[in-house]
Amino acid sequence: MTRPALRRVLVHSVAALVAVGALAGSAVAQSYPNKPVKVIVTFPPGGTPDIYGRLLSQELSTLWKQSVVVENKTGASGTIGTDSVAKAAPDGYTLLFAADASITIAPNLIASTPYNPVRDLTPIVNVAAGPFVMLAHPSFPVNDIPGLIEAARRQPGKITYASSGSGGQQHLSMEVIKQRASLDIVHIPYKGFGQGIQDVMAGHVPLIFGGITASIQLSKSGKLKAIATTGPKRSRALPDVPAVAETLPGFRIEAWYGFMGPAGLPRELVNKIHSDVMTIATRPDFQARIVADGMEPVSGSPETFGRQVADELREWGDMIRAAKIKAD
Repeated sequence: MTRPALRRVLVHSVAALVAVGALAGSAVAQSYPNKPVKVIVTFPPGGTPDIYGRLLSQELSTLWKQSVVVENKTGASGTIGTDSVAKAAPDGYTLLFAADASITIAPNLIASTPYNPVRDLTPIVNVAAGPFVMLAHPSFPVNDIPGLIEAARRQPGKITYASSGSGGQQHLSMEVIKQRASLDIVHIPYKGFGQGIQDVMAGHVPLIFGGITASIQLSKSGKLKAIATTGPKRSRALPDVPAVAETLPGFRIEAWYGFMGPAGLPRELVNKIHSDVMTIATRPDFQARIVADGMEPVSGSPETFGRQVADELREWGDMIRAAKIKAD
């Protein structure tokens, strides 16, 4: 066989193998899922990650006509559950309903984090994002960020704030404010938001940051007052509450929630899961639910989500180092 003829045979053989591989991948995606899918949520029941992880899992179960089971695998700022997904088989049957705390924050705070979120996870789709809200006991004589700055400078080391634990956005939000405004406000970490909020409502600690969904109810009921939100602008759900950025330009801390899988998840499965989740997430009723909860719908490609993760890893690292924050 001549050399040109041999080259033509090899080219056609490679093309055939590529075509077979593409057909095989397409067949896998078309048959997925053919058994129950497990969705790992890395925070306890009742919080925003759990609520939306369960809501989307239920919707996917209906769409796929297959069980989609949520498992709360908590602990170590969400890193235990996240690591379990990073080590799972990349077959689409173990997914992570990720919150940014374990993806972009924990790796910057915990030296022993057992996974690299860029290397060991596959971004699929970001669903929703929302700010945090600085809440205060009604008796606290401060109603906005300028007032807090003035009071803290007048009484250095005397004002305290609660958080759901060291290393989360509720902790980091105040620490970044302290760093930006050169304030001395004392952190009191609790084992979860529930414990912290009880002490704030009882008047034992004046301040705490809460997720937007819970904060809407707490502030509208009059049990606590909303001082500021942490998004780049005011929340549509709390339009009368100023953003921290109105006093400290550029300030922005938001939580996001979306689906990720193990590294090596086939592109065909990534595309299918992305498409099916977006079918649910772009429905008017689902978007209305997100907005009513004080969050904003997020869309975009897996590549956009991946770039966001990489960018936020770097940004959180810069903020944490600038504020000299250490995990307890």
